Amino acid sequence: MANYSNPNTRLTASSYDWEATIVRGPVRYGNNPSQECAGTCTPRPGATVGSLLAWIKSWYAQSNGIAESDVTIVRYSLREK
Repeated sequence: MANYSNPNTRLTASSYDWEATIVRGPVRYGNNPSQECAGTCTPRPGATVGSLLAWIKSWYAQSNGIAESDVTIVRYSLREK
């Protein structure tokens, strides 16, 4: 089984289900308001876990009209379809 905690792990399946917990702005001590997001993706050849996480950050930022620097993924999971 692939090590999806390593950002350099290549995504070799034809598609994946993903889930992520996202915080707007920097994570601070204590409670941080978060949002659960989920989706399905078909990775491009050579894609890695890191490139998928970068895409999720970019997608979330664009969807919410905020800067990518204000998006923090605090938890994620990937499952091969």
